[in-house]
Amino acid sequence: MPGYDIAVIGVGIVGASAVYALSQAGARVLALDAGAAGAGTSGNSFAWVNSVQKEPEVYHRLNAEGMAAHRRLACDLGGESGYHEGGSLEWAAADGEGALRARVERLSGLGYPARWISRAEALKMEEGLTIPTSVSDVAFYEADGWLDAPRMIGRLLAAARARGAEVREQTRVRSLRRDGDRVAALLTDTGEVSAGSVLLCVGPATRAFLGAVGIGMPIDRMAGLLAVTSRPARSLGRVVHAPGVHLRPDASGGLLLGARDLDGRVTDTTVPASAADTAAVLLERAARVFEPARDVRLVECRIGVRPMPADNQTVAGRIPGLGNAWMLATHSGVTLGPLLGRLIADEIVGGAPSATLAPFRPERFAAMAAARAG
Repeated sequence: MPGYDIAVIGVGIVGASAVYALSQAGARVLALDAGAAGAGTSGNSFAWVNSVQKEPEVYHRLNAEGMAAHRRLACDLGGESGYHEGGSLEWAAADGEGALRARVERLSGLGYPARWISRAEALKMEEGLTIPTSVSDVAFYEADGWLDAPRMIGRLLAAARARGAEVREQTRVRSLRRDGDRVAALLTDTGEVSAGSVLLCVGPATRAFLGAVGIGMPIDRMAGLLAVTSRPARSLGRVVHAPGVHLRPDASGGLLLGARDLDGRVTDTTVPASAADTAAVLLERAARVFEPARDVRLVECRIGVRPMPADNQTVAGRIPGLGNAWMLATHSGVTLGPLLGRLIADEIVGGAPSATLAPFRPERFAAMAAARAG
């Protein structure tokens, strides 16, 4: 009989949330990570907890439910969980104002707390902002937040360990040993490990990991650049999206900066040190919209690589062809981690498929391929 009910491979925010939920459900859990827990995608993410640009509606609602799961989890963990509320602000240049207004209208119609506030109100919220006088209204998404993912991962794993979970960091799972339609063992750097079930949470490594055991899963890798600054004289209180840059407080006390159009300058093999010139552009843009950023310096470049399913939707459920293995893969891991962890734990331990996850099953890709072939 295996020594563990379930082995969780990958301990970012999604995997750690699953480990926590599984241990809460009474399962004997083994968690394994090739590096330090949270040091991969989760620790190199902008970590904006939101459902602002999540399409289609079913995916929007999943992310909105994920936000509610964060609030519940923060209460359950108590103390400083790493989850920060406060909402987010957004304004657009003239050529993007129409799209922003349409987005706010759509979100409000879906019941999402999105509304317009005046420029003066926004400046009262964040006194350091420099909002052009041509901008009369600013979008305010009051339920949004941001996450200190490494801190929350630490809290989740500590709580799981207290319930008997075993966490092995710096332990790479190189492959799975199959016995027909079941996973018989995990092949690690230090030998074989057996468990009754397996949950794969390896993010951008999903396609390669499953491909090694003959299972195709169309999940690509998408790189992004972030810059961390020194501590500004005046702090920022929430997430801000301005033309050309997005920024928020960093757990270090500095600012965390990003820009979608600059992400294309890095790949998943770019070394952070070589991205310093691009990070300097981020710093310059931030100084235009947040006055205290004019006096900060660049402290660190971070290159994060996220998983991107072929249809941009979360993948959650039993792995096709394996009766005792499940997977979670999503480019919205920070927002969805606590929710996905709980739902998949309920499925694995309780045996009842989640209706919430029904639109996001892995087997949909086979159906899509068959439809194209037909």
